[in-house]
Amino acid sequence: MANWLDSDLVGIPATLYTFAVLAVSLAVFRFGGPVAGIFVAIALWVPMVVFAIRGWGRAPGELAIPRPVPGRHRVLVVADRGLEHEDLCATICRRGERHPAEAFVLAPVGAGSTLRELTDDVDPELSAATRRVEGAVGALRDEGVSATGRADIADPVEALLDGLREFAPNEVLLVPGSESGWGETAPLIQRVEAEAGVPVTVLGARAAVREA
Repeated sequence: MANWLDSDLVGIPATLYTFAVLAVSLAVFRFGGPVAGIFVAIALWVPMVVFAIRGWGRAPGELAIPRPVPGRHRVLVVADRGLEHEDLCATICRRGERHPAEAFVLAPVGAGSTLRELTDDVDPELSAATRRVEGAVGALRDEGVSATGRADIADPVEALLDGLREFAPNEVLLVPGSESGWGETAPLIQRVEAEAGVPVTVLGARAAVREA
């Protein structure tokens, strides 16, 4: 994988490494004393810190976006709490006035607290996001839009990349909510429009993500 730092699988070894560092540090602390335990913990954490710094803010690689299906307007919707926006359904339906509309709804899901993020506990947020996706998909289908969707355990940037790779949209619709991470989508929005030629619309009061 060329850009393996962008992979969701990175979280698995990172979590295992964290528990391993804790276990080793506690063992050394117990049998070798406090000073040895602290020294070992620092030594083991340095590689992880360096790894995190190198990966922090790393721009995604080449945007390999499949070609959209001719004759249909395909809208990628990235939103979680934003799926409750009152104009969402009408906005997508207007896109299908000239061509049949398809929509893929992707809801980025993250833990609601730092502690739960460290333990990868996102079950409550995942359940709530899944319900919102099902409600949005149902409303779109009622209006004649061919819609599917799912929750995605990812931040908004990662969810946007996942959707671009999976769905091959003609257009992207972002609906920011109160979740964190929307401000970091601005550089990717510019790349999607400039390199892939896919227009991105930000719906809602937080359209300032473009300038974040």
